[in-house]
Amino acid sequence: MATGCDGGTGSEWRSTRRSVFSSLFPSVILGSCLLSASENAFGGQDKATVPAPLTGADTFPWQRLLNELAVTSGPYAGARRSAPDGPISWYFANLGLAFFTADIPDAVRGYLNLYLKSLNAQNVISDVAADLSTPVAPDSNDAYAGTFLSLAVGYVRSTGDSVWWKANLSSLKALAYSNLLTQVKPNGLVRAFQSPNANGIGYLMDQCEAYAGLRDFGQYLLETNDTDAAYFASFAMNLGIAIHTQFDYNANLWNWCDVPSPPGNAWYPNLTAQIYPHLYDVHSADAPGDYYRLHQGFQVLTAAVPSWSTQPQDLYPWLVVGYYTALRQGQPREALSMLSMVLQYYLPGSVNTGRLLISEIGYVRGIIALATSLGRAA
Repeated sequence: MATGCDGGTGSEWRSTRRSVFSSLFPSVILGSCLLSASENAFGGQDKATVPAPLTGADTFPWQRLLNELAVTSGPYAGARRSAPDGPISWYFANLGLAFFTADIPDAVRGYLNLYLKSLNAQNVISDVAADLSTPVAPDSNDAYAGTFLSLAVGYVRSTGDSVWWKANLSSLKALAYSNLLTQVKPNGLVRAFQSPNANGIGYLMDQCEAYAGLRDFGQYLLETNDTDAAYFASFAMNLGIAIHTQFDYNANLWNWCDVPSPPGNAWYPNLTAQIYPHLYDVHSADAPGDYYRLHQGFQVLTAAVPSWSTQPQDLYPWLVVGYYTALRQGQPREALSMLSMVLQYYLPGSVNTGRLLISEIGYVRGIIALATSLGRAA
């Protein structure tokens, strides 16, 4: 068992999501910015103006970037690599494809089918190395399951594909049961890995993704009058309550995991974890307290790193912070500023250097959509 979030099993596990890519791809190279300075901001605070080019496919070539990641042959045809010539991480693909269910529904459906087909008897999926044949242990079970449930519900809501839903509902329930419902710990959080894996830590980011998956799944079950709806929905409610116990009032911030960890201001995981409860709109039974805790996370991040939107903080962009800022804080100007910086340093000359993962491509899409929406509403 891990003795702390920052040591032993815990640190080894948490580093895998990004360290695996560090060994596969070259360092980020610098290049020219794809967005001009005038396209970074909305203008004055009283009235926002969205630059028209931001919404054009010619400005952000998401179709080409996604096509570069497509696996088109072999046993994993229909999957998406995390980066060009990189491995398949189902977690990153779940996050990224969630933004494209309306644009490429057939591809998303094929991906969903492949995911379910690739589960083992314990409803666990293995990642796949860059050779597209060697299985690689996933770096969690809980986050993979939660993000997949959200993607599946998002696909069905977007397409109205009730035939797919009915055909795969029993598999979705089994996935949730094996990876989430049966892995709840005494403190109410979900184990990172199914028992008896040694790593039973509850990581804040993963808990929020698991919460969102169970909430989305439970809500859709309720809407479709499924007999198990209340059962699944109750787990989301209880998990939300447990997540809010991870707020440390003495330090006035969120604990990024549920075992002792020294204080710190590392961009990942200490600071990035702060926004996840609000990003996924996690609620307990204490509405006033929820409001304070959810908003406090962003205050912690911005106080520690005021330059988060204008300077790279990590080998990977972490555009989820920009997306969160537009989605929950209503600050598209800051989100577009981060997007401009990311396109300059992580997609120089419109070339994916290996750091703009499929999840980041999705967040770009989300930021542009929110900026457009907020600009029209201003």
